[in-house]
Amino acid sequence: MLLRDRRGYSMTFWAVFIGFVMVPALALAIELGRYFYAISEIQKAADAAAVAASAEIDRQVFQETGSLVPTSQTWANAQTFVSANTAGLSQKGVQAFVTGIQVSGGENTVQVTVSADLSLFFPAVVPRIVVSQTGIARLRALTH
Repeated sequence: MLLRDRRGYSMTFWAVFIGFVMVPALALAIELGRYFYAISEIQKAADAAAVAASAEIDRQVFQETGSLVPTSQTWANAQTFVSANTAGLSQKGVQAFVTGIQVSGGENTVQVTVSADLSLFFPAVVPRIVVSQTGIARLRALTH
């Protein structure tokens, strides 16, 4: 009789342990994996967008004045590269957008900030999660 009681207790313990500890821990591990994957994809898109934006610096203005001035196509070119590099996230319903472009003439760099709302990856009880990553491209081809 005592042996049955122990087996019953053991089976109940493991059922509760698996249900309340292991399943949520596994779910959290999967969600965090998706989160870090999304962050790396957004960073990759920001880096590509910075290179694309740097290709759209007005060469004539630079050669005449030494100033780094974006053209009218800088934002569009950067967003095109963001969209191309986040196609996997787009299929999952996450859209990434260029939220800022900064041109630094002193350092000859272009910084592009890309943001995406990752709330879709988490349950509704988690507050809104917006991730922003910045890509930097240094301009070396232009000479003054």
